[in-house]
Amino acid sequence: MKLRLLDDTIRLRLSRGDVAAVDKEGVVEAKTHFPDGAAFRFALESSAGGSVSAEFTGNRMVVRLPKADISAWANDDSAVSLHGEVQLAENTALTLLVEKDFQCLTPRPDEDQTDLFSNPDSTAC
Repeated sequence: MKLRLLDDTIRLRLSRGDVAAVDKEGVVEAKTHFPDGAAFRFALESSAGGSVSAEFTGNRMVVRLPKADISAWANDDSAVSLHGEVQLAENTALTLLVEKDFQCLTPRPDEDQTDLFSNPDSTAC
């Protein structure tokens, strides 16, 4: 799973294995280690109650989206992304975007892309 942050937007990109895990087990998690021994963990969880939420506690960020939405997205080859919003103070929102991660059109020799989704634009090459 890949993470991208931009201001009040959290974007997660999931491989085929990640999508299958969150659909079947209800959670997928990744972590980044730091030289001091600390680790930043981030996770996508399905919410049985159907709510959208995000939290950051103790070096762990969790994005929660409705289980039904995750299951429908995971089992629809044409569905690329899921979107949610969590209201913040002062009439702003935290935007949550979860996407299927596609293989790059330009090969990246130092990046394993075998578990990524086929790029829909690859037929144009």
